[in-house]
Amino acid sequence: MSEAPDSDTETLSSSIGIVGVLALLVGNAISVPIFVLPGPLAGTAGPALILAIILAAVPASFVVLYNAVLGSAMPVAGGLYVYISRLTAPYWGFLVPFTIPLVAWASLLITATGFAEYTQIFFDAPSTLLVYILLTFVLIVNLIGLRLVAQVQLVFFAGLVIALLTFIVPGASAVDTANYAPFFPDYGAFGLAVVALFYPFLGFGLLVELGEEIDNPGRTIPLVLGLGIGIVALFYVALIAVLVGVVPYTQLGSEADLALAASRFLPWWGEYIVAAGAVFAVVTTVNTTLLVFSRTLMRASRDGILPASLSRIHPRFDTPYYAVAVLGVPPFLLVPIAGEIVGLSVFIGLASLTAYFFCAIGLWNLPREFPNHYANAPFRLRRYRGLLAAVVGGAFATGTFWIVTLLQQPIVGVVLIGWFVVAYGYYRYRLSKTDLVETYRTMTTLDRHEQVDEDASESDD
Repeated sequence: MSEAPDSDTETLSSSIGIVGVLALLVGNAISVPIFVLPGPLAGTAGPALILAIILAAVPASFVVLYNAVLGSAMPVAGGLYVYISRLTAPYWGFLVPFTIPLVAWASLLITATGFAEYTQIFFDAPSTLLVYILLTFVLIVNLIGLRLVAQVQLVFFAGLVIALLTFIVPGASAVDTANYAPFFPDYGAFGLAVVALFYPFLGFGLLVELGEEIDNPGRTIPLVLGLGIGIVALFYVALIAVLVGVVPYTQLGSEADLALAASRFLPWWGEYIVAAGAVFAVVTTVNTTLLVFSRTLMRASRDGILPASLSRIHPRFDTPYYAVAVLGVPPFLLVPIAGEIVGLSVFIGLASLTAYFFCAIGLWNLPREFPNHYANAPFRLRRYRGLLAAVVGGAFATGTFWIVTLLQQPIVGVVLIGWFVVAYGYYRYRLSKTDLVETYRTMTTLDRHEQVDEDASESDD
């Protein structure tokens, strides 16, 4: 028999509007790669990193499209898992919550490393200690709840934007075009950079994971996604163009290289402004990592495919506190591998884009499987034009990412494939402990509060 959820397992209540959602989304998306990844990637890929971020935005645009359509039609908690399991197949959907812990741990380690690098500009403290401090802060904030997370995000997001403008605006006049040559010093490193830089755009998956906690999600989700990707792309290209235009790429290679670049054209305080922005940026990313992923584990637990404790809601803070603990505690043990930020970023990008490929298949099936949701969505595409293009584009991007990764860092692809095999074994084990018919029904249908009223739908036509 399946595990029955405890009495304190409930749906989450709506609590944030468009301003809070936009701050959560943009703060999550533009933080880590802007301050942490460009230095190490530019050290090998060179000025071509500008083109790499533009190319990384191509599959990111498909992700935004998938999220906008599905989030508008089916705003639910744990969106990516729900979409794939309901619209593609239960097992492929199960891979999302099963792989999420690895992705979450990698993301937390990357951003905590960046936090330590930039914080040391202000005062001399052991890097490991700073990493632990950040991990503790984020864990506590996410255990307390979404309202506090949104409030913290708004404050840090404002500081982030100020720091970015302080770097980009005066930096544009300090660019030496001679630093853009040679543009392609290493084609292999360039290809790997495209995969790694897809990671920052994963912030756009935030909204479909928080569906039931967003006010008027059907309209808010596509609107914020459209605004968000424009803001992120503009900041990203401008920041990287200034970085590689001010400092020769041969002098780059550190997570704190943006501060180094700032010291070339700003007064003595400029380096500290940029470093402060980096600290704000890192916090906005890890601040939402647990927030998003814990909701996915919570939803899979509701379906009975993960232990029931992961869907337990705290009676005071209204948070899935067991799921938050599963994601937030293990990184304390993994701190020794935190320095491998490029490899960890490639793993996150590859795993995530693979999931979105199955999401694209689900998008194609949406009009057939849930016609009322699709018909009532404030934002939708024509099936044989927009939807087909979205699926084909997603498939091409995913295949390209796999080829580049297997050629440049094969261990990442091998680890991911091995994890999928382990996932299948655990999936079969979970099914053996449940009523197969009931579990299949649960993993292919929506909760009652997520369903569209057919009568109401027909009356609107």
